[in-house]
Amino acid sequence: MRYYLLLFSFMLCCTSIQADEVDMRDYIKVRNGMSEAEVLYMLGPYDHETIKADGFDYVFERTWFYIPFKKGSNKWITEIHFNSRGEVKKRDRYRVK
Repeated sequence: MRYYLLLFSFMLCCTSIQADEVDMRDYIKVRNGMSEAEVLYMLGPYDHETIKADGFDYVFERTWFYIPFKKGSNKWITEIHFNSRGEVKKRDRYRVK
């Protein structure tokens, strides 16, 4: 029981960690064709993920969002789009309003 309580508290702490804004120097290093693992290693964990899939567990597209902590004048939201093979197909970056 003690093991499960420790494991649960660790998982709770890990899920509450949020990624911060992606620096421009890291953003320009992301290239089309990079794998999800390479992007995760370079940018760290993402804040939000959307998945476009059919009803039979086939993933068409996956999008990772990196959202800045605080609103400010120089904050950017970064989106990394992956294809069905888990490779970067597009990246977007836009200013927080």
